[in-house]
Amino acid sequence: QPPQSGSILLHPQTNDENAVVANAATSSSSDAEYFAGVRDQIAVRVATPWDDIDIANLRLSVFSEMAPDLQAKFCQKSCEVLDHRRNKGATCLVAAIDSNRRDSIVARNIYQDGADYDLIKPRESTSSQWFMGSVEVSVHEFYGTELGKRRPAGTILYVTEVAVLPEARRTGAATRLMLGVDELAVLKGVESLYLHVDVNNKAAITLYEKAGYRIIGKADSHPMFEEFTMRLNLHDGATKGR
Repeated sequence: QPPQSGSILLHPQTNDENAVVANAATSSSSDAEYFAGVRDQIAVRVATPWDDIDIANLRLSVFSEMAPDLQAKFCQKSCEVLDHRRNKGATCLVAAIDSNRRDSIVARNIYQDGADYDLIKPRESTSSQWFMGSVEVSVHEFYGTELGKRRPAGTILYVTEVAVLPEARRTGAATRLMLGVDELAVLKGVESLYLHVDVNNKAAITLYEKAGYRIIGKADSHPMFEEFTMRLNLHDGATKGR
């Protein structure tokens, strides 16, 4: 199904109005002005197999507690998992911006506030785009579940692995990724999107609610949602007793 690998879902905004905002993204602008200009220049596209190393390294850095040397050893395995999921119908989206913007974004977002981040060194590449983050959407999580059985085939998608480089946060990359998911859903004729989020991750919950998602509380939840959650081993107590 469309779109094909490498297809751009969200182009950088280049109209005159946004150009004014982009021009304001200088060292003398406020954070709000600066990051508004950055956000509008972030493109979202369908990932290609050549993106897998960047995606794998990002996920290992954000979602695992491995030391950097162990992350390097597991990178190939993570790439194999990505390829396996792609063969089952999963699609990864990538947020990227002109690589010439990277240094100024990092300087503004990281070094200026004195935060201590483990920055992911960009691998050598001939690409003119700086990889900022990724998200994955898939369908196979619904297979064999009551939720999957109750909805027509092709009308639902599952969103997972939303991740942004530490040095690219606050830029609006996550917001652009979620807009990219919406664009993908429209192209595929999808009616509903589902995701899970840690109840303690307030920043992620805010992101998803602003993107139009609503929480299915236990009081008004149909049993099929509880079953779906348990099938993915994401119910209360499943992860380190949480």
